[in-house]
Amino acid sequence: MISPFTSRLGMNYCPSDDELLQIEALLVEPSLRLKRLDEEIAVLQQERDFLAASIDPHKALLSPMRHLPLDVIQEIFVACLPTHRSCVMSATEAPVLLGRICSSWRAISLATPRLWTRLHVVDLSQPRGGPNPLVDAKVAQRVEVLNMWLSRSGELPLSISIYGTARDLLQTLLPFAARWQHIQTVQHSLEPWSRIAEADVPMLESFAIPSLGQDNWLAMFRGPRISGFTTSAGDFTTGNLPLRWHQLTALQMEGFPRGDSMTSQKNIADRFKVP
Repeated sequence: MISPFTSRLGMNYCPSDDELLQIEALLVEPSLRLKRLDEEIAVLQQERDFLAASIDPHKALLSPMRHLPLDVIQEIFVACLPTHRSCVMSATEAPVLLGRICSSWRAISLATPRLWTRLHVVDLSQPRGGPNPLVDAKVAQRVEVLNMWLSRSGELPLSISIYGTARDLLQTLLPFAARWQHIQTVQHSLEPWSRIAEADVPMLESFAIPSLGQDNWLAMFRGPRISGFTTSAGDFTTGNLPLRWHQLTALQMEGFPRGDSMTSQKNIADRFKVP
């Protein structure tokens, strides 16, 4: 559109009354043309949306992911797990997130026990003011999810870290003791596990507890495969610890001189006079 007002555009110019009439007359034809174009665009947009609604679902059928073998998809899922820590029970990360993509991915994730073998559990402690029904309900829900999570792990060894003080968490883990491989807890009292015998933990390889006294000595510390043990130097003598010293390859005890950790059978045997 050729306009005599081109030099005035984008400025604070105030047109006269005659110029206002001239501008209105100038805009009649372009405005009509713009309206026709908008109508044509609206029609084309509807046609485009209709075609896209038909094409996109068909393109989805061509997705390479749909044609991958099940075992490859499972390996990809396992590769999505965090490598520097255990999984948390959260919908924002694998394996839970994978099961929320679509129904087929959910079926695959539930049928892949390796996705559910490593877990970090955080409990909800009661406030100082006393029991709280809302907290009780959330703890019960967390225990239910924990039980469901571990049930999905099939018969594979489990690596579990626990942050909290709820007895319910320890009790929920009891039925899975035969598959414990690595256990780490900040709980100072392990009384719910006091009846676990060494034969009940045939897969247990390492155990970590923040502090240890004779009231916390458990028979399961003599598990047939335990090779790693971590605790703080408490009120006990190392010779009385119920461990299979001859098979330990890693022993960490806070309270010893800095950097004085034991990471071999010979080192441990020499330090504690184990034959």
